[in-house]
Amino acid sequence: MRSDGAPAEISCRLLLVRHAAAEGNGRFQGQRDVLLTPTGRQELHLLIAKCSRHPVRAVYSSDLARARRTAAAVAGKFGLEVEVRPGLREMHFGKWQGLSWGQVTRRFPKLAHEWAEQFPRQPIPGAELFRDFKRRIDREVRDVVVANRGRCALMVTHAGVIRVALAKVLGLPERKLFRLAQDPCALNVIDYFPDGAVVQCINA
Repeated sequence: MRSDGAPAEISCRLLLVRHAAAEGNGRFQGQRDVLLTPTGRQELHLLIAKCSRHPVRAVYSSDLARARRTAAAVAGKFGLEVEVRPGLREMHFGKWQGLSWGQVTRRFPKLAHEWAEQFPRQPIPGAELFRDFKRRIDREVRDVVVANRGRCALMVTHAGVIRVALAKVLGLPERKLFRLAQDPCALNVIDYFPDGAVVQCINA
């Protein structure tokens, strides 16, 4: 609200979209560059319909193939080009990349237990530190919001990226990030105002 009691004008409506179903979904894919599955390609039609309810004026994507393919399908509906931003990549999971949680617990039993108990303080060997990942995502979101004042922008990225962005607005503790479901093609909407932000929907 403004000081005169009137609703504040939206600075930017940001649509955060998780990519469609990709090879190895459910694993610690991280920055592995995998392709969409046939199911994922079929999901794009529904995603386009969901996004078409919003006046999208700019489309951004992680540089990983599963995100770029998803973004291209939506951008084509709006007659827009996709701006690829490597900073929107998922967190790098080091030695855990490509593994399922079951594989992780068998190969790294002690570390897996410590990671689950101490997340996000417990690092993974060879992985991006969570604080660095969070700083990267905060910067990317801020830059996109600033570049789209008065407009609706769409960002196709990954579950971890979206959870970090949502948690910041919601004031959610980092340990609770995994309570935010993010299905393939999930649509999340955040309205950014000059003095804050409001989450309009999650995992739609």
